[in-house]
Amino acid sequence: MKICVYLEHGNSTHWSGGIRHAYENQVRALKRAGVHVTTDPGDAFDLLHLHSIGPYSLYLAERLSGRRPVLINSHVTAEDFANSFRMSDQIAPYLARYLRFFYAKADVLIAPSPYARDVLLRYALPQPIEVVSNGVDVRRFAPNQDRRLLGRARYRLQATVPFAVGWALLRKGVDLFVATGRLLPELTFMWFGRVHKAAKAGTLRAIAQAPENVHFPGYVADVRDAYAVGDIFFFPSTVENEGIAILEAAAAGKPLVLRDAECFANRFTHGVDCLKGTTPDEFADSLHQLVEDPVLYSRLADGARRYAQLHSLEQVGQRLRTIYEHLVH
Repeated sequence: MKICVYLEHGNSTHWSGGIRHAYENQVRALKRAGVHVTTDPGDAFDLLHLHSIGPYSLYLAERLSGRRPVLINSHVTAEDFANSFRMSDQIAPYLARYLRFFYAKADVLIAPSPYARDVLLRYALPQPIEVVSNGVDVRRFAPNQDRRLLGRARYRLQATVPFAVGWALLRKGVDLFVATGRLLPELTFMWFGRVHKAAKAGTLRAIAQAPENVHFPGYVADVRDAYAVGDIFFFPSTVENEGIAILEAAAAGKPLVLRDAECFANRFTHGVDCLKGTTPDEFADSLHQLVEDPVLYSRLADGARRYAQLHSLEQVGQRLRTIYEHLVH
């Protein structure tokens, strides 16, 4: 059995975020599971697994329809596209129509979380939807003290640092991140990730008005540096189909402070592997608790690490292999 795992324009800098990471994670996961993998759709293969929604991916899905099984990873939904960039709210309904058309080409859809599966069920698609995490390399993101010391020195960080990783967007709660930082001037807040030039005005306004203790250092070449220097992963996102950055932070042993949102319900448990909130005051209270209570900090860090292990590449590879074998044989 040979699987083609394909990301359209995979060498482009356009794919620098979660979709690329998910694609790379799954390629590594499959190799660890002993699956013969190619990333070139020009090769011979038994099953095609698509990771993007572009025109060539659509062409491949239509060309192979009825000839070989086609899986599509549903990384994109209209719901997680909205409230991100200028005009994204207006474009989202049209994107939903295209996604229904494109995703219907698959024999099986892969949703990265139960939440994403539930969103896709509202699209009334005809094929089965399997839940398979994007995965995290728990060995690669394990705590590293040397990396932490070097990074803290580079950014001149002291004491406890709440931090986030990813595109700075309204959907991801950048405004709440800034507002919470304003309530805790004694802490240094760091948001590692690009600020897109097409971000909504509210994003740019929140960043421009951020207090002196809230910093946006931009893109980090090796994202492990971000997880090393931070202490509490504070991610008040409204919508995440899964949230690879959360998995990576959890693997790095960082306690999680998340938004009490639908996308995290039934996945993360308040007081076990995270703390949840909705308002800046609630987030500030959660962060304060973690700063002042080392026992709570350690318990939530351990809970986050256990959560990451349930989504390891080894688990993902075996799950995908089972799905592939069922379709091919």
